[in-house]
Amino acid sequence: MPGRDMVTVPAGVAVLGSSEDHLDGVAAVQHLARDWFEDETPQHRTPVRRFLLDRHPVTNAQFARFANSTRYRTVAEQRGFGLVYGPDFWDETPGATWRQPTGPNGPTADQRPDHPVVHIAWPDAAGYAAWSGLRLPTETEWEYAARGPHGHLWPWGDTWNPDLAACAEHWAGTQINDGPAWRTWWTTHHHTATLPSTRPVTTTSGTSWCGAAHLAGNVQEWTATTYHPYNPNRTYIDLYQHISTLGTYKVLRGGGWMAFRYQTRGAERIAADPTYSNFTTGFRCAADPPAGRKPRPPPWHADCTSTALVRRLVG
Repeated sequence: MPGRDMVTVPAGVAVLGSSEDHLDGVAAVQHLARDWFEDETPQHRTPVRRFLLDRHPVTNAQFARFANSTRYRTVAEQRGFGLVYGPDFWDETPGATWRQPTGPNGPTADQRPDHPVVHIAWPDAAGYAAWSGLRLPTETEWEYAARGPHGHLWPWGDTWNPDLAACAEHWAGTQINDGPAWRTWWTTHHHTATLPSTRPVTTTSGTSWCGAAHLAGNVQEWTATTYHPYNPNRTYIDLYQHISTLGTYKVLRGGGWMAFRYQTRGAERIAADPTYSNFTTGFRCAADPPAGRKPRPPPWHADCTSTALVRRLVG
């Protein structure tokens, strides 16, 4: 991996998922029912080995080198359309692919080489990773890199800051907690902004404890993990109950540039068919460290309590 910008994530114990108090707090301050987040419970800990992770999501320029040298065609290119959110809902847009994220009349990937690549399905991400001699991070590795050993809400800590994540609230300049408020923002944003509204990977973001950037917002990121609820005996929304029985869906993490603040939390889990992609789906790569490489200790955040996490949700 010479020349690739990766951070070393030291071995440790990851805090995965959310406490019951935390989910009560999330349910109280936004419009989605608590059932949508039940698959984050129970909160638990698990050991993680040292690994390497891309500092930034894979960019258009990086993916272009792979696609152009191998003549690779993504899932969206093969099926002839990509999912683009129109004025009211997701549209099957002919010609929308990673090369032209909103279709033939929009900006091209070549014009935005330092933006995260989008319209990426799981096989596309896995194919790029293999070509690069890397792999996709597991869900556990991704969450550990994003939240650290103390289980912070967002990569930078527990206090929300819309300037640190490319998401709906960042672009709106105001808090968005419910569907009508999001719709009001989107109606304007859809007509006046350059879409997709990703940010260059080198722009300021809420860097995590290990030095990784853009783990909240910008793009949803594929992991290597097949989706399963942490507690299969718990009652979830019907959709997740169905998905969990299939054993084929993969986990997306990190929210995206259209997301609410709560969807960019490090514990938020999204399950998707591996062939699914849209103009918010991207990825980053991971790797096992070379033998004998000594880790550099990251700047640690201060510890926090479960009560503090709930209290800061409303901030």
